[in-house]
Amino acid sequence: MKDLFRIIGERRTLLFFDLEATQITHECIEIGAYRVTLKDDLTVKKIFKPYHAYVRPKHRIGSVVTKLTGITEKTIADKGISYREMLGGLQKYLGKEFGKCLFVCYGDQDPRILQASCENNMDAPRDVSRFVSRHCFDFEAFTGRFVRDEKGNYLSLSHICELFGLDFEGTAHGAQADAKNLLNLYSAFLSRKDIVQREYEMILARGNNVPPPVKAVLDRLNKGQTVTPEDYRRIVGEHLK
Repeated sequence: MKDLFRIIGERRTLLFFDLEATQITHECIEIGAYRVTLKDDLTVKKIFKPYHAYVRPKHRIGSVVTKLTGITEKTIADKGISYREMLGGLQKYLGKEFGKCLFVCYGDQDPRILQASCENNMDAPRDVSRFVSRHCFDFEAFTGRFVRDEKGNYLSLSHICELFGLDFEGTAHGAQADAKNLLNLYSAFLSRKDIVQREYEMILARGNNVPPPVKAVLDRLNKGQTVTPEDYRRIVGEHLK
């Protein structure tokens, strides 16, 4: 896909990652990440062991987040590291590829979490957070060009995985599980071009700016019907009556 080649460019290292955050201050409390290398056709060549850490925020987690993620104050107290240590661990995990990497997330929340975490952890290296934020690739927005629900909304990670026939690994809103499922989605998106085309055809037919005669033709084509030039002229003529 030309658009994907344009975005990834010459990079051959991707980091699929997910962050969980506090309810009020949106500070990072968990990171899950998978480093992969790519073949020249952008399919996955190698998957490395994941990087995972719980992170100590400056403020409380919040009951809604605890219910959603299962992460409690005790979890953080027992297993958490500082935000600064987490960034250091991430740099070590990527090694010399850190500066060449594209960071793949699902949605626009993860860069915001990095920013909020920086604002609440002044001892952490801001340049590292900024680098990751500037080189984030929102795969939700990208797939949303081609795959949406009937109302035109983006699909959640679990729902789009289901659409591509993927078994969702682990539990949603667990950082490591979400990162792995995002990686799986990336691979499926490249391999299941039939699904991408089918869904994209549906988006084109539902477009708000599509003229009614064209929409009528697209609807018939999506139903597997044949539309001849004569059919098209008749449809246009009926619209002009």
